[in-house]
Amino acid sequence: MRIIVCLPGTDATGVDETVAEAMKPFASDGAGAVERDVWDTYRITAGAGLPVLAGHGDDPRLVAGRPFEDGAPDDAQPGLCAGGPCELIDFRERQRGEAAEHAGLVWDRWQEVAAGHPVAHDESGFHRRHLAAGGTRASYPDSQEAVEYRRQPAVHAWAEVAPGLERPDLGDQFTFGWDPVGIGRSSREEYVRTYAFSLLPPRNVLTLDGWWCDGEGEGPLHGACDGRGSCAHEPDVSGEPLDLLAYLIELPGDTLLVNVRCHV
Repeated sequence: MRIIVCLPGTDATGVDETVAEAMKPFASDGAGAVERDVWDTYRITAGAGLPVLAGHGDDPRLVAGRPFEDGAPDDAQPGLCAGGPCELIDFRERQRGEAAEHAGLVWDRWQEVAAGHPVAHDESGFHRRHLAAGGTRASYPDSQEAVEYRRQPAVHAWAEVAPGLERPDLGDQFTFGWDPVGIGRSSREEYVRTYAFSLLPPRNVLTLDGWWCDGEGEGPLHGACDGRGSCAHEPDVSGEPLDLLAYLIELPGDTLLVNVRCHV
């Protein structure tokens, strides 16, 4: 797995020692509670690394990937790095703003369409009915159940509206190749937030305060405590993917983010 290790305004020249200190509480070395034994080896890497702001690729504060065990270099893809200060990482602020604005427009338009027709049922029920009748995932798109789903007035009306709202430049979610009924299941705020962050890949995070957040659904794990059950600390972030992205974006500009690949 990969995890972003957050370090407080650290000079990149001492990054190996500082990352080691942050990672130590979660090592599989037999110490502490079993649930804290997360990794057995790790390496700072530019693989699936962090995007660098345009024009800052030569900044000396950027962190390079460390060599592989056989000595081969860890070469970064163009525009990516193994780490650097938050202020040098491209969190696509402008594009996120555009995506948020467009998501709000999409949510509003679906509400208008849905309000003019009987309540539509989401596609999952039609799909389950097709499978129960002996159909397969592959046969569903041409099935009678799929036809019935598309014939729902709200869904049919949306199929005529959606092409005018397509924004593939902002992501696949705005090409509308999916069930639109789910749009209305979120509040406007939730829908906008989801699609603003959809431009960024999800990240596992080791926070400044020592919370290991790996997206496994069990919640953050604190490096100073034996386990979740005995931990009296309050996490500085939830383990939800959107909250982790928000956490990274809101960190001070000099916070050092380091991309670590660890064997768990």
